[in-house]
Amino acid sequence: MLRRLARISDTDGFIRTAAIDHPENYRILFDPDLSRVTFEEVVESKLELITAMSAHASSLLLDPVTALGQAIITGAAPGDVGILSGVEDLYYTPDDSPVGFATELKIKPGWRPAQLAALGVDAAKLVVFYRADAQDAAAEHAHAVVAEVAAECHALHLPLVVEPLWYPLPGESLDDPAVRARRTASVIASAASFRQAGADIMKVEFPVCLATEDGREGADSACAALAEGIDGPWVLLSAGVTFDGFAEQMTYGARHGASGFMAGRAIWGDGVGRHDADRRAAGAAVACERLDRLTEILHAEGARRAWVPVAADRAAAEVPEDWYLGLSQGE
Repeated sequence: MLRRLARISDTDGFIRTAAIDHPENYRILFDPDLSRVTFEEVVESKLELITAMSAHASSLLLDPVTALGQAIITGAAPGDVGILSGVEDLYYTPDDSPVGFATELKIKPGWRPAQLAALGVDAAKLVVFYRADAQDAAAEHAHAVVAEVAAECHALHLPLVVEPLWYPLPGESLDDPAVRARRTASVIASAASFRQAGADIMKVEFPVCLATEDGREGADSACAALAEGIDGPWVLLSAGVTFDGFAEQMTYGARHGASGFMAGRAIWGDGVGRHDADRRAAGAAVACERLDRLTEILHAEGARRAWVPVAADRAAAEVPEDWYLGLSQGE
């Protein structure tokens, strides 16, 4: 598993992932009427961004429908850049869901850890819509599915990234300080519980809203609590904020032990849509500049390595001469 962790990280041990696995919420940037958005134009757009961003990211988070296979066969995703892919099956329901997708956890048919490993993918990712204050059958199901997928991944020496996403209930608004407090508590608690369920890396939302006074005052303590509960590598997702907003979040996160980021629209959102070639190229260039800026933040704030190499003088003791025999037994 360490080899795969190394492939999604850079040489400093930071995970710098350009996430472009977005489904309908990518297509809607072309046209609100999704029936008018073609498969071909989405593939073309993603390949342009992947080609540009590959030189500025340690890894790419790609979907199997419009990006992963196409990026491999075209060389847009070069061999020295890691690849992750999500195994969740997302159902677009913009009319009756506060997050735009159905919150029930399902695995994409035909796209489980075994398929990822067979294709040389370096890590699996699993989105879980979850509220820590909803201890019901759905919560039990979510933890059971995460544990099941983690077991499949670990049998294949494949790291699992789990991404819990909080969602509001009817009548809740983040304008309400009480709702913001519930969200913060849920982000912290869910990260810890899914880590315990088998996740190797947690991909988390920033726990507070920096645009509010209570959020800014509590950002350091919330990030510290998040790191303590996870007790392992974690990265931030951008969750639709602006790039400047995400850069500020990343500053807090790196300061408190985040190992990097797996971010999407905050990085490349300005360059996606039915634009002319010049504007698309300019958008891709901006995305690369933003990836470099986030890397600078990781270094400046002393981010934590996602994994730590063993010193050369400990190699023989840590990896004895018969170490490989256990691999055939699933150890």
